[in-house]
Amino acid sequence: MKKTIITTRSMFLLISATLTLSCLTGTCPAQEQLTVDRAVQIALENSLQRRMAAKDVEIADEGLARAQAEFGPTLTLQGGLYRYNDTPTIVQTNQGLAKLNNALSDMTYGKVPETSVPSDRRTYYGGGIKVTQPLYTGNKLTATRRLAQANLENARKNLNASDNDLALSARKAFYTVILSRQMAGALDEAVESMTGHVREATAFHDQKIVPKLDLLRAKEKLADLRQQQLYAHNNVDLAQTSLNYVLGVDMDTRYTYDDTHQTLPMPRDLKACIETGEGNRPEIGAVDAQIRMAKEQIAIAQSGHLPTLALVGAAHRYEPENEDPSAQIGIVASIDLFDSGRTSHKKAQAARGLEKARTAKKQIFRGIRLEVEKAYHDAQAAFESIDVAEKSLDTAQEALDAARTRYRVGLSTSLERLDAEVSLTRAKTNHIHALSMYNIAVAELERAMGKE
Repeated sequence: MKKTIITTRSMFLLISATLTLSCLTGTCPAQEQLTVDRAVQIALENSLQRRMAAKDVEIADEGLARAQAEFGPTLTLQGGLYRYNDTPTIVQTNQGLAKLNNALSDMTYGKVPETSVPSDRRTYYGGGIKVTQPLYTGNKLTATRRLAQANLENARKNLNASDNDLALSARKAFYTVILSRQMAGALDEAVESMTGHVREATAFHDQKIVPKLDLLRAKEKLADLRQQQLYAHNNVDLAQTSLNYVLGVDMDTRYTYDDTHQTLPMPRDLKACIETGEGNRPEIGAVDAQIRMAKEQIAIAQSGHLPTLALVGAAHRYEPENEDPSAQIGIVASIDLFDSGRTSHKKAQAARGLEKARTAKKQIFRGIRLEVEKAYHDAQAAFESIDVAEKSLDTAQEALDAARTRYRVGLSTSLERLDAEVSLTRAKTNHIHALSMYNIAVAELERAMGKE
């Protein structure tokens, strides 16, 4: 057992050394640099939710093919083997008629032709073929086909909506990763700056220039920043894992990023955004398809009050009962004169479904307007806050530079410099947050406008 453990450990060390050497020589696999557009592409390729929506389209397409096939003829082949415990009555009757005919023949000296007596076998076999072609179904088949077409359109629009939702989720997850990385970077800079301040305060305290309280305050603030730094880097890992979940890749996958913020352009005026949303949102196309489906359901229910016509052709042969094949062709018509109100209730039920679909369309338009307005105002507020955050960042940087200079020449206290350090860290994080929130708000606005 001991020898096995040593061997396993040696193998692990050998593999680690090999991977390290490969990376040092530049042969280790490079991590892909992820962009927001690439994130959307990966999410669309891997999403299980999208695959299910795509399957709904395939199912609806097969439903349309089936509805179209209902217009064609149906060919039915039948066959059978029958065994009776007694000779069938019809055969016995035919046997009696044959015997009577032959007796008459004997009585009339051959003037009546003799008839062969049917077989008294009890086993019968044979088969038949039947062709049915619908001619008129009270518009049922046509309405069913249009219903299938509307259902296919509904599935396609739902797939588009699913793609839009997935694209938004990927963008938000991507921007969240960038936000968390930049927040962690800002806190790294704050810890580094505060570490330098602690060194200065320690040197000044050793030289009896500043009291010990200044040093303790600096150390306390450094400990607080380091704790925030730990949480910030943990948030980076969590954001990366959440992004991997949205992208549908392995949870341990890691990418490289360009942390330079690329601010999306502010969309046009609110009215134009609302009009774009009302014209582009796939949910509107889906509910329009549902309205058409409800109308066709009414037509299908109405067909129950109308007659049906079908062309029927059949041929069969059974032995030994009828050794010669027989055939027939004709038109069959049928109509339900009374069905206890089933057709009327089906029609009323379909009419209620139509009313519901039309109400849903009104609700969707109201929802789209609300989504667009909220996203637009959020984006506008975030855009304006970027300028405020930039000015605050410049002011905080100048204040810290001045506080550092004054502290080093003994014209200010450690508390003044600590306040300046805290203000700069807050200004950096506010600026980073404003940029990220603006990009997320624009992504939500584009989704509300029906853009993928």
